[in-house]
Amino acid sequence: MRFKIILFIFLITYIFSGIFLDYFQSTNSISFKDIQEQIILDENELNVFEKKSLDDINITEKKVKAWLVLIDYNESNELRIKSKLDKSGYKTNHDKNKMYFSLGPFTDISHANNEAKKLKKIYSIDSKVIDFIF
Repeated sequence: MRFKIILFIFLITYIFSGIFLDYFQSTNSISFKDIQEQIILDENELNVFEKKSLDDINITEKKVKAWLVLIDYNESNELRIKSKLDKSGYKTNHDKNKMYFSLGPFTDISHANNEAKKLKKIYSIDSKVIDFIF
Protein backbone atom coordinates (compact mmCIF):
# COMPACT_ATOMS: atom_id res chain seq x y z
CA MET A 1 0.00 0.00 0.00
CA ARG A 2 2.82 2.41 0.84
CA PHE A 3 4.46 1.61 -2.43
CA LYS A 4 1.32 2.68 -4.34
CA ILE A 5 1.13 5.98 -2.43
CA ILE A 6 4.81 6.73 -3.02
CA LEU A 7 4.47 5.79 -6.69
CA PHE A 8 1.37 8.03 -7.01
CA ILE A 9 3.14 11.02 -5.40
CA PHE A 10 6.20 10.45 -7.59
CA LEU A 11 4.08 10.33 -10.78
CA ILE A 12 2.18 13.50 -9.83
CA THR A 13 5.39 15.42 -9.13
CA TYR A 14 6.94 14.12 -12.36
CA ILE A 15 3.90 15.16 -14.43
CA PHE A 16 3.61 18.61 -12.86
CA SER A 17 7.35 19.22 -12.41
CA GLY A 18 7.49 21.59 -15.39
CA ILE A 19 4.71 23.71 -13.97
CA PHE A 20 6.31 23.76 -10.51
CA LEU A 21 9.71 24.73 -11.95
CA ASP A 22 8.21 27.55 -14.01
CA TYR A 23 6.27 28.78 -11.00
CA PHE A 24 9.25 28.85 -8.63
CA GLN A 25 11.81 30.12 -11.15
CA SER A 26 9.72 32.91 -12.65
CA THR A 27 9.76 36.35 -11.14
CA ASN A 28 6.22 37.40 -10.55
CA SER A 29 7.16 40.94 -9.77
CA ILE A 30 6.82 43.15 -12.80
CA SER A 31 8.82 46.31 -12.45
CA PHE A 32 7.18 49.69 -12.75
CA LYS A 33 9.30 50.42 -15.82
CA ASP A 34 7.91 47.37 -17.61
CA ILE A 35 4.35 48.52 -16.91
CA GLN A 36 5.11 51.97 -18.30
CA GLU A 37 6.56 50.47 -21.45
CA GLN A 38 3.45 48.36 -21.98
CA ILE A 39 1.02 51.28 -21.78
CA ILE A 40 1.09 53.38 -24.93
CA LEU A 41 -1.13 56.45 -25.07
CA ASP A 42 -2.04 58.46 -28.10
CA GLU A 43 -2.19 62.12 -27.15
CA ASN A 44 -4.67 62.93 -29.92
CA GLU A 45 -7.21 60.52 -28.49
CA LEU A 46 -6.85 61.94 -24.99
CA ASN A 47 -7.80 65.45 -26.03
CA VAL A 48 -11.50 64.74 -26.47
CA PHE A 49 -12.64 67.78 -24.51
CA GLU A 50 -10.66 70.34 -26.46
CA LYS A 51 -12.74 72.67 -28.59
CA LYS A 52 -11.70 72.69 -32.21
CA SER A 53 -12.82 74.91 -35.07
CA LEU A 54 -15.46 73.65 -37.45
CA ASP A 55 -13.54 74.89 -40.50
CA ASP A 56 -11.49 71.70 -40.68
CA ILE A 57 -14.51 69.38 -40.81
CA ASN A 58 -15.58 67.99 -44.17
CA ILE A 59 -18.93 66.28 -44.53
CA THR A 60 -18.61 63.22 -46.71
CA GLU A 61 -21.90 61.53 -45.92
CA LYS A 62 -24.68 61.59 -48.44
CA LYS A 63 -28.00 62.99 -47.46
CA VAL A 64 -30.69 60.53 -46.51
CA LYS A 65 -33.58 59.91 -48.84
CA ALA A 66 -36.99 59.03 -47.46
CA TRP A 67 -40.49 58.61 -48.83
CA LEU A 68 -43.91 59.87 -47.77
CA VAL A 69 -47.37 58.72 -48.74
CA LEU A 70 -49.59 61.73 -49.43
CA ILE A 71 -53.35 61.49 -49.35
CA ASP A 72 -55.17 64.43 -50.91
CA TYR A 73 -58.64 65.26 -49.70
CA ASN A 74 -61.33 67.86 -50.15
CA GLU A 75 -63.59 69.39 -47.52
CA SER A 76 -66.33 66.84 -48.03
CA ASN A 77 -64.25 63.71 -47.42
CA GLU A 78 -61.73 65.02 -44.85
CA LEU A 79 -63.44 63.52 -41.80
CA ARG A 80 -64.13 60.19 -43.55
CA ILE A 81 -60.49 59.74 -44.57
CA LYS A 82 -59.19 60.88 -41.19
CA SER A 83 -61.45 58.45 -39.32
CA LYS A 84 -60.46 55.53 -41.61
CA LEU A 85 -56.78 56.25 -41.09
CA ASP A 86 -57.15 56.62 -37.32
CA LYS A 87 -59.18 53.41 -36.99
CA SER A 88 -56.62 51.45 -38.97
CA GLY A 89 -53.77 52.63 -36.71
CA TYR A 90 -52.02 55.12 -38.96
CA LYS A 91 -50.43 58.18 -37.39
CA THR A 92 -50.85 60.96 -39.87
CA ASN A 93 -49.49 64.43 -40.26
CA HIS A 94 -52.11 66.90 -41.40
CA ASP A 95 -51.39 69.91 -43.59
CA LYS A 96 -54.59 71.97 -43.64
CA ASN A 97 -53.24 74.60 -46.02
CA LYS A 98 -52.30 72.16 -48.79
CA MET A 99 -55.15 69.79 -47.87
CA TYR A 100 -53.38 66.47 -47.53
CA PHE A 101 -52.54 63.83 -44.94
CA SER A 102 -49.05 62.35 -44.93
CA LEU A 103 -47.91 58.94 -43.74
CA GLY A 104 -44.28 58.17 -43.04
CA PRO A 105 -41.43 58.77 -43.48
CA PHE A 106 -40.49 55.42 -44.96
CA THR A 107 -36.85 54.47 -45.51
CA ASP A 108 -37.61 52.11 -48.38
CA ILE A 109 -39.63 53.02 -51.45
CA SER A 110 -41.13 49.53 -51.64
CA HIS A 111 -42.54 49.92 -48.14
CA ALA A 112 -44.12 53.26 -49.08
CA ASN A 113 -45.55 51.77 -52.29
CA ASN A 114 -47.00 48.81 -50.37
CA GLU A 115 -48.73 51.16 -47.93
CA ALA A 116 -50.15 53.20 -50.81
CA LYS A 117 -51.44 50.02 -52.50
CA LYS A 118 -52.95 48.82 -49.23
CA LEU A 119 -54.79 52.12 -48.77
CA LYS A 120 -56.16 51.88 -52.31
CA LYS A 121 -57.15 48.21 -52.03
CA ILE A 122 -58.65 48.14 -48.54
CA TYR A 123 -60.02 51.66 -48.03
CA SER A 124 -60.32 52.94 -51.63
CA ILE A 125 -58.17 55.94 -50.73
CA ASP A 126 -56.08 57.41 -53.54
CA SER A 127 -52.57 58.38 -52.53
CA LYS A 128 -49.20 59.12 -54.05
CA VAL A 129 -45.64 58.43 -52.96
CA ILE A 130 -43.15 61.29 -52.93
CA ASP A 131 -39.50 61.40 -51.90
CA PHE A 132 -37.61 63.99 -49.92
CA ILE A 133 -34.01 64.38 -48.88
CA PHE A 134 -32.86 65.54 -45.49
